[in-house]
Amino acid sequence: MIVYDLKTMSRTEINENTIVALGTFDGCHYAHRKVLSEAFYEAKRQGIKSVAYTFSSIPKNSKSIFTLEEKIKAFSKIGIDYVAVDSFDEIKNLSSSEFFENVLIGSLKAVGASCGYNYKFGKGASANATDLEQMFSKINGGSVKICEKIAIDNTTVSSSHLRSLIENGRIEELDNFGTKYTVYAKVEAGKQLGSKIGFPTINQKIPDEKIVPKRGVYITECEIGEDVYPSVTNVGIRPSVDDGNDINMETFIIGYRGILYHSYIKVNFYKYLRAEVKFNSLEELTKQIGTDAKKAEEYFK
Repeated sequence: MIVYDLKTMSRTEINENTIVALGTFDGCHYAHRKVLSEAFYEAKRQGIKSVAYTFSSIPKNSKSIFTLEEKIKAFSKIGIDYVAVDSFDEIKNLSSSEFFENVLIGSLKAVGASCGYNYKFGKGASANATDLEQMFSKINGGSVKICEKIAIDNTTVSSSHLRSLIENGRIEELDNFGTKYTVYAKVEAGKQLGSKIGFPTINQKIPDEKIVPKRGVYITECEIGEDVYPSVTNVGIRPSVDDGNDINMETFIIGYRGILYHSYIKVNFYKYLRAEVKFNSLEELTKQIGTDAKKAEEYFK
């Protein structure tokens, strides 16, 4: 387990009582933020520290909505004091009592916790939130806040639903659940075709652990330093330039003409525009990029 002090963003050890927020927290949507906030406020009430306990990867071998770095930033914004990052493979065979005693009480010094209504722990997910509540009640009156299900328009707020939205290009709907799809990645050298046709682009690879949205063109926004620019992003294999079968992310940043090679740029996704298309000529491609850029500008206006 690695523990970070979110005030200094440095590794540390926990040597004081804490309230622990439990969950994978992939996407940090409304339901996750409820669990995190409950731990934060209870810790403040008791005058102790709050901890977000999470994993370095998604336990069920799914692709993640948030990278670990994105989760840590979300925890910090809420005000959580520490984040404890564990490997699921390291703890999956612990019994519920071993997890409680060795991890929560031993490593994290927990005197209370918060979790979702469907939280499970212990080998084979043998214990649930009610079991956790009973365990804590036996140690100096420790308590657990079990957060109820949150539903929006009759849809339960869950990471699995958000992954489905992303895979189907329904990016706009993520806002309804309190999160966004973003990619923070290094700008790599491309074929510079965009510059030749008047639409210079940046090329990025989506991190391996991150879920890939539906192939196509999106209205996006690029954060460059302190500035934010409207943009359009193609996620796919770029069939018009015969770029192979590797999924690539190519973005035209409206109004920016600087050199960004090897920089790390954050791209925020807002709306799916159209499917990826193979154009018969560079003239057709140029015209379509111009149309997409105009739609992006209108969207942000």
